[in-house]
Amino acid sequence: MADTKQALIEHLNELRKTVMYCVIALALSFVLVFALFCDPLMDILLAPIRKIGVELVYTTLTEVWVVKMKVSFIAGFVLSFPVISFFFWRFLRPALYASEKRMFAVVYFSSLFLFILGVCFAFVAVLGLSINFFISFGSGTAEPMLSISKVVSYMMSFIIPFGLVFLLPLAVYILTKIGVLSPAVLVKSRKYVIVILAILAAILTPPDIVSQILLLIPMLLLWEISVFIAKRVKVNKDRREATENLAAGTEKEESTDTTL
Repeated sequence: MADTKQALIEHLNELRKTVMYCVIALALSFVLVFALFCDPLMDILLAPIRKIGVELVYTTLTEVWVVKMKVSFIAGFVLSFPVISFFFWRFLRPALYASEKRMFAVVYFSSLFLFILGVCFAFVAVLGLSINFFISFGSGTAEPMLSISKVVSYMMSFIIPFGLVFLLPLAVYILTKIGVLSPAVLVKSRKYVIVILAILAAILTPPDIVSQILLLIPMLLLWEISVFIAKRVKVNKDRREATENLAAGTEKEESTDTTL
């Protein structure tokens, strides 16, 4: 009992150190980004709307400062994410088997790549279409006077969901790998999935139909990719099991022949 209590205390102390290191890494990254890279990041982020000739305004004295703090915090989190992941990996590593360590590495790098891919896709290919649509729709009705905080909030609420949605194939792969999902279930539930994805698109994006459609279309494509991945996983799994069963049957026959 005493040994169990001591081990628990050690784990809690190690967790406290891990959280402290992560907070320090995040704070340092935030300060670094805010001090050195905030203005270039703002130029990159606001380029799609400045490109069409719309000038932004601010309506309160602290608005620009708050926006820069928000952008710097998000960029600081992205910058510190590898460090944060390393500390949590170091905390979890002793409790994992070798196969689980390999799976963790695959999931980590795949999720990071897919999230960045989704963010880049949204920023480069989709965000400009959304902005141009709304500016064109309001042309002739009113002159745009856009607040910088509202524009940045719109962009963040538009871009980040794309990064999360691009993780869908990875999630389906993992669930299929561990046997929670099967290709037959995925195909059978396609019509329900379409409804669920439409609801998610409405929740994750700003409240307008254009943004929802622009997110829903990639979600549907990613779902079909996920179904294809699940089918491949099932085929490989069945093939591996058949090979193992054949090998086991051959060994059993050889053992029987030897006994006779």
